[in-house]
Amino acid sequence: MAEDKTIKLSGKQIVDGLTTEKMRLETVQRNIASIQNLLQEIFFAKESLKSIKKAKKGENTIISLGAGIFLDMKISETTKVKRIIAGNIMLDSKADKALEELEKQEKTTTEKLEELDRQQQSIYANINTLSRILTQAQKARQQETGKTD
Repeated sequence: MAEDKTIKLSGKQIVDGLTTEKMRLETVQRNIASIQNLLQEIFFAKESLKSIKKAKKGENTIISLGAGIFLDMKISETTKVKRIIAGNIMLDSKADKALEELEKQEKTTTEKLEELDRQQQSIYANINTLSRILTQAQKARQQETGKTD
């Protein structure tokens, strides 16, 4: 037969738990924002690669350098790109292979985002539970002090 177990928490423990969960939530939300930025970067890289693959050598194009800065260029290569593998080390890579790598990176990054979303939902649930317990405890205390007056 299952026993009901009662756990007693002090007001300070509840408040400390709320503070901890809120800090965890902020961290998870920052991570979510970073991953969303990375997914956006992956999307734009994939779209750029697809466009370059369709282009013809010698064709003019505009390349984004970031922060609203663009460069007019003639396309001299449509099948090879440069990829950073670590730090400032670059390797030549076939455009198709780079696109495959971006697809893999997008998949793992999306999975990470989904995991962070699950963590965020769990933290929200914890915060709601702790807030409800704290509110109930405050009401009970007010009723006790109201009765003793």
